[in-house]
Amino acid sequence: MKIILRLLSLFPLFLSGLALAQETTWTDTLRAAVKTDTRSVMRTINKLESGADVLRGVVSPMGEGDPIRWSQGLPGVSTGADGSSAMYVHGGNMGNNLFSLDGVPVYGYSHILGLTTTVPSGVIENASLSKGGFEGRYGNFTAAHLNITTRDPATDRIHAEGTLNNFLAGANVEAPLGQDKSFIASARISPIGLEYKAFSSLLPARLAAFQDFRAGVGDVYGKFNWTIDSRSSLSASTLLSLDQYGFTTGEGSRDALGWNNEIAILQYHRILDRTDMDAEAYVNRYGSMQRQEKNYHGTDNILTLNSSMLEAALSSDFSPRRSSSWKLDYGFKARYARFAMGPAGAHNGKGVMLLSSYAQATRDIPEKLHLQAVMRGNYFWNMADGMMNLRPDASLSFKWNLVRSFALEGSADYVHQFYHTLEGLPLGWSTDVIVPSGRTAPPEYSLQGNLGFSLALGRHTASLGGYYKRMGNLVYYKYAQSLFTDAFAGWERSVDIGFGNSYGGEFLYEYLGRDLYFRTAYTLSKTDREGFATICDGGKFHARFDRRHILNMQGRWKGFSLAMTLQSGHWENGAPLTYHIYLPGLETEAEYYEGVNNFHMPTVFRLDVGYERKFRTKRAKHTVNLGVCNVTNHFNPFMLYYDAQAEGWKMLALLPVMPNFSWRVAF
Repeated sequence: MKIILRLLSLFPLFLSGLALAQETTWTDTLRAAVKTDTRSVMRTINKLESGADVLRGVVSPMGEGDPIRWSQGLPGVSTGADGSSAMYVHGGNMGNNLFSLDGVPVYGYSHILGLTTTVPSGVIENASLSKGGFEGRYGNFTAAHLNITTRDPATDRIHAEGTLNNFLAGANVEAPLGQDKSFIASARISPIGLEYKAFSSLLPARLAAFQDFRAGVGDVYGKFNWTIDSRSSLSASTLLSLDQYGFTTGEGSRDALGWNNEIAILQYHRILDRTDMDAEAYVNRYGSMQRQEKNYHGTDNILTLNSSMLEAALSSDFSPRRSSSWKLDYGFKARYARFAMGPAGAHNGKGVMLLSSYAQATRDIPEKLHLQAVMRGNYFWNMADGMMNLRPDASLSFKWNLVRSFALEGSADYVHQFYHTLEGLPLGWSTDVIVPSGRTAPPEYSLQGNLGFSLALGRHTASLGGYYKRMGNLVYYKYAQSLFTDAFAGWERSVDIGFGNSYGGEFLYEYLGRDLYFRTAYTLSKTDREGFATICDGGKFHARFDRRHILNMQGRWKGFSLAMTLQSGHWENGAPLTYHIYLPGLETEAEYYEGVNNFHMPTVFRLDVGYERKFRTKRAKHTVNLGVCNVTNHFNPFMLYYDAQAEGWKMLALLPVMPNFSWRVAF
C-alpha cells in the first residue's frame, strides 16, 4: 500500500504550451453554468444539484472535477483520505451512502485508486446530493444519495469528443440512427502503467522500494435511445469498468488488488391517459480482489480475498400528470442478490430478496409551500439463514416561504439499509466487501431530523441549519486494518453491532456575480459510536473521520479557480495489540489495534488553483484546464500504520503537491 501511495506522487502528467489561438467564449459559458447551478436548479438544505459544467470546473488531480469532488465540498460531508473518493455524511459510514447512475446503484464507484469516479464526465447531464427528505423510489441506504443523471444522445448530427488528462485518455461519439433512434458511446483507458515506466527510468532512486508496477484501468459506457411513438420511449445503457493493480517490492513480496463493475440497464417510459409510467430492469455485478504473496518465517504463502455481488432488479414508478396542488406518486421494486466472500469468492447458491413499495404525496403552493411525505414498506428475506424482515421507511420534508426570499426548511427520515459494507482501509478505493443482513447483522437504520432557514436575495443565496441523527445496528468490522485476517473464516465472526449519534450545524453561502462565482460551506459536528460489546466495553468512542470543523471555499473569476479546504484532524487508532493468525500450515502473529480511535491526527489543509480556457478552431471546440492541487504541499496524513521493519508507528498521506492538466476537444 505504501508503494502505491508513493507512486501517486510521481505520476502527474503536466502538459503545457498549447496554442490558445482564438477568441474564447468562456465567460458566457461560466455564467450559464453557474446560473444552472444556483438558479435554474432547485437547491434546498437537504438536496443540491449541479450541471456537468459546474462539476467539471472543480479543481482535482484529474484536471477536471467529477460528482465526488463536487459533493465533498458541500456542507455535512466529511472526507476520508485527502484526495480520495470517500464520503462520510451526517455521521454515517462510507458504506451507508447510495451512489447511483440514473437511479441504479454503482457499488464500485472509485477509479484510479479513488482519484475519480467510474462514470465518464462526457456523458453526465447533472448530479444531485440528497442528505434528507429522501424520495420514495430510492431506498436501501441510511446516509446520503449521490445520483448521476446521464445525457440523452444527440439527434441532430454526429458529435465526437476526445479527452486527455493526468491519468486517463478517452473518446466518445454520439449520433442519430434514423429519425427515432440515437446512441452515445464512451471509452477511457489509463496510461498509468506507461507513466510508471517512464518515471522509473528517469527517477530510479525514488522507485527503488519496488521492482515493477502493473495496472489495467479503463471503462466503457454506452446508451441507446428509441422513441417508439409520441407516447412511449425505450432506453438501454451499460457501464463496464475495471481497476487492477499489482507491484513487487524489493523484499520479494507481491501484492495485487482490483475491482470491477458490470451494469446493464433497460428503461421504458410510457404516457398513459392520466399517468406517466417508468419501468426499469437492470443487472449489476460488482467484484473486488486482494492478493498477497508473502514469506512468513521462511514459509511462502499466498493469501487471497475475493468478494463479489450479483444483483438483478425490476421496478415500476407511476406519476400523475393532471394539474393539481396535490400529487401522488407510487411504485414498487423487486431485487434479488447473491453475495460471496472468501479465498475463492464463489456464490453459495442462496441469495437475498428485497421487495419495496412506496407512496409519495406532494403538495405545492407556488412561492409559498412545498410539502412531501413518503411511506415505504420493505420486505427482506435472507434465504441462506432464513431471516425475514418487514421494515417501514418514512420521510417528511417541507419548504415554507415566510416571505418572498426567506424560507423555513426541514425534514425527518426513518430509513433502513439491508446491505452492509465491511470497510477496509479508509481510502475510498472500491475494495470493500459487501454482505447482506442476516441473523448476525440485522438491517441498519437511522432516524434523523433537519431544520433551518434559507435566503435567496439577488445574487446572494445562503442557508443555515442543524441536524440530529441516531443510527442503529451499525456494523463494525474489527479487522479492517489487517487485510487478510478473516479470509478463511466467516465474516460474521469478525463484526460487532452497535449504535451511533451525530449532530451539528451547517452553513452554505453562494454569490453569483457578473464575472465572479463564490461558495463557502462550513460544518460543525460531532459523531460517536457506542454499544459495541467487544469494543471499549460498550462505551462511546469517536467515529471514523469524525471532524469537528470542516470549511470548504471555492471561487471562480474569469476562468481562474481557487479552492480551499480546512478540516479538523480526526481520531485514529494508535496502540498495537498482538493477535494470532492461523493459516493452513502456518501459525504466526500480527499487529492489531488495542485502543479504538485514540490518537488525534493533525488538521487537514489544502489549497488548489486552476485555470480554464475555452476556444474554437475551424472544426472543433477546445477546453483546456491547467492547475495545481495542494499548492502548499501540506502533509495531510489520514491514518496510522505499523512499520514492522522500523518497529514503530508512521502516519500516511495520499496527496502531495500535484500539477494537473486536462484537454477536451469536441467536433
